[in-house]
Amino acid sequence: MNSERKRQYNPNRRTVLKAAGAAGLFATVPWSIGRVAAVTGDTPLALEDHKWEDELPRPGVLTPVSRRGGTERYEIELTEFDQTVLPTSIGLDTTLWGYEGTYPAATIEARPGRPVEVEYINNLNVDRDGDGVPDHLLSVDERVHGADHGAPAVRTVAHLHGGVVAPEDDGYPEAWVTPDGETVNSLPDVPDSEVEYKQPKEYPNDQKPGTLWYHDHALGITRLNVYAGLAGFYLLRDPLENTLPNGQYEIPILFQDRTFNDDGSLFYPLGDEDDYEAEFAGDIPVVNGKVYPRLTVEPRSYRFRLLNGSNNRTFNLRFYNEDTDSYTDVPLMQQIGVDLGFLDEVVEVGPGGTVGPEGPIDSMLLSGAERADVIVDFRGYEGTTFTVRNDAEFPYAGENSGPDIESMGEMLQIHVEETGSRGSNIPLQRFLDKINEKYQEPETTDSGITRTFTLDSAVFTVESGEFEDDELDSHFLDLSLWEDDEAIVNPTLGTSEVWELYNTTGDSHPIHLHLVDFEVVERESFTWDDGTDEGDAYQAAAQAFIDGETDSRPEIDEYVTLSGSSTGPNPNNRFHKDTVLVNPREVVRIKPDFTGFTGIYPWHCHILEHEDQEMMLPYEVVEPE
Repeated sequence: MNSERKRQYNPNRRTVLKAAGAAGLFATVPWSIGRVAAVTGDTPLALEDHKWEDELPRPGVLTPVSRRGGTERYEIELTEFDQTVLPTSIGLDTTLWGYEGTYPAATIEARPGRPVEVEYINNLNVDRDGDGVPDHLLSVDERVHGADHGAPAVRTVAHLHGGVVAPEDDGYPEAWVTPDGETVNSLPDVPDSEVEYKQPKEYPNDQKPGTLWYHDHALGITRLNVYAGLAGFYLLRDPLENTLPNGQYEIPILFQDRTFNDDGSLFYPLGDEDDYEAEFAGDIPVVNGKVYPRLTVEPRSYRFRLLNGSNNRTFNLRFYNEDTDSYTDVPLMQQIGVDLGFLDEVVEVGPGGTVGPEGPIDSMLLSGAERADVIVDFRGYEGTTFTVRNDAEFPYAGENSGPDIESMGEMLQIHVEETGSRGSNIPLQRFLDKINEKYQEPETTDSGITRTFTLDSAVFTVESGEFEDDELDSHFLDLSLWEDDEAIVNPTLGTSEVWELYNTTGDSHPIHLHLVDFEVVERESFTWDDGTDEGDAYQAAAQAFIDGETDSRPEIDEYVTLSGSSTGPNPNNRFHKDTVLVNPREVVRIKPDFTGFTGIYPWHCHILEHEDQEMMLPYEVVEPE
């Protein structure tokens, strides 16, 4: 990490404020040791009588501006626009940000081994207060790291989530650009970036087919930019997939949540002393950019590409038969793929489905950024209506006990028509055998290295400057700050390691590593040696370290006792992962393969509020000696 960047940072400036009961917020969990305050929004619109009115929008597919030299080239403009997100009968539009004027963005479809170049053009240049400077759609809290030091309010950098790309093409959080073309390294008061801004982005696509997505990743405002609408699918597709349901029978489905003001505009906490939330979730489901949509299907097989694109929520999804009031009289989800590729074997999700090491897989659990590729056969359900229900609590801590206002119980309704085309597709297991024969895993060497990290929360006190003495709830990886040199680890290209992730907090965290494909090896619970539920002794030591009262970071193995009984993951949550959910009082061991490129990349919690606090660190892949 360069010394100039290190010098310019002030580690005492970190700010994420405690929860407040402002208008538009519904408090759910108060602050306690190991857990920060969490709130949901409270939309002041009567939507109950407007559910299931509008058909589920289907994202379009972008067309390249050119195809030269075997490379497909795109130009994608980022703009502000109005779109009817709420039910049409409400009569209100919502102002959004998006790629190419839609929310969610139109899909980029690509082929493995066929490179793509994308020029992202930031035209988010709306001046709301007449001072000649572009203003954000939402309120920017300048106390959050990356949003301070006079950083412009409007800045963006696209991250290809799941892409095996060079650091300068990855969407490094500090490698952003403004509508005026300014970058972090062109502004003298803003700390420099380890990775230079680059345009266009180059995506070689030298990886297996899978369900990727692109979204904004600008340091300190990722939560705001994604909430405003900057997200879309990027599908790496092999021709063999034409034997699966395709065309109108293949539907990418993006699950999110939002809160709205009474004029239809987006609500998000203001980001001032009384109204910044360490954990915030919307109270209204938004699916493919539409509130409470319905999907009309034929009685045949469909392919659904499921993505949890929520800022903060985990979703635990299952079908509910509205005609028979039953969770069991429903079709199975035949899962064939996860984050970064296809499974070895079909996993049946639903009643009577596959039984894995973690128990029966009777629902589809998706934490932030996780994906699932499923086939659903609606034959035999002609005329039936299903609701996709969610019973994951917010904030999520491994419990599925909804539905209620916090769990946001209904997401999408599906109605099966009486008649339709039959469709003819290859047996799913035969497809998986063929596609997996075609793609080989990159060769790696086991390094024998095991690294241990903690997932932490603590109160941070600002010691100087404009916000001196503010006490702020925040989250950390290994009790470290983004700019801490000593927190950077250096795996070697072409090797694999084992990373142990100990969750010391009261919330579950979806942990995402850029660049890599990893295996989830096992989960193991632990108890606190002090006999408390939340590890009071460890939390006190962690707080003392954050407060600077000691230079000694607490060693987690001195505070916990492992259960001695580990559990392997279910078969739909083991291989080809880039994101893994870590529950409270649990250590999850993953085995990342460091292949493709050397250089510096982030890893972080994909709860975007946590990422924007301090729950993100760089790591650097180095050449073998």
